[in-house]
Amino acid sequence: GVLFTQADHFGIHVGRVDLLFDRNSRKLLGREAICEPMDNRLHLDDVVISRAKSQLAESDAALTQPIGELARTLHARGRPAQPSDIERLIGAAITESLLERNVAVDGVMHGLFDENADLFAGPKTVNDIWNVIPYENYVVTAQLSSDEIKAVMEEIYASHERRNLLGFDVKLEGRGWDCKITSMTMQDGRPLDRSKKYLIAFNSFDSRSAGHHFMKLRALLETPSAKSVMHPVQTRDALIDYFRRHKIVHKIATAGELAAVA
Repeated sequence: GVLFTQADHFGIHVGRVDLLFDRNSRKLLGREAICEPMDNRLHLDDVVISRAKSQLAESDAALTQPIGELARTLHARGRPAQPSDIERLIGAAITESLLERNVAVDGVMHGLFDENADLFAGPKTVNDIWNVIPYENYVVTAQLSSDEIKAVMEEIYASHERRNLLGFDVKLEGRGWDCKITSMTMQDGRPLDRSKKYLIAFNSFDSRSAGHHFMKLRALLETPSAKSVMHPVQTRDALIDYFRRHKIVHKIATAGELAAVA
């Protein structure tokens, strides 16, 4: 057989195979495949590093490219139905990237890799965005009814996987992620039309169940009525392009903050 391993974000794991042979017959008695962290027990190979020197230099140059400035520190940690500052920023970036392709979405769902890693104010580089989204993910859109959106979000809350829906105002009852949806409207307060389909953007990982956590979402997106489309837009590239377009990036206001200003 062929062994496949996933390197994980930043390639922090390495695949290891232990083979057990009989010394006399030299027959294979057993095998065990595991992923191990590439920590200080594993040293860099000088020969490989030397041969990849020019490519590594190109990578370093690409990562240090300036892309804009963040006006104020954005917090990573959100709460159920209360997207974090960084979640809202990612949602705005995906929305703008799709609009450039004449695709107008009603909502965006995209989680965070590290809820303890705030994005600090100041000049930003490509490397800063790689730390926010350290993996390749494309954008997938699907047309869902309000009942389907509610079912998807209730599945997400029940899984305790930390995701929120941008573009909608979701009211909950319960404590923490053990909660139920009591009402859901558009972010500006408009009621949802049960006969209408809403276009929602997901990342490709979540659209395929996020490791079997969101099986209901996956099943819905596989139905013909959802008209699911994978776009040639990577979420990380969308965020980088957002900084480059805006130059100075500000905190994305919440619906409550917008109402207070109005």
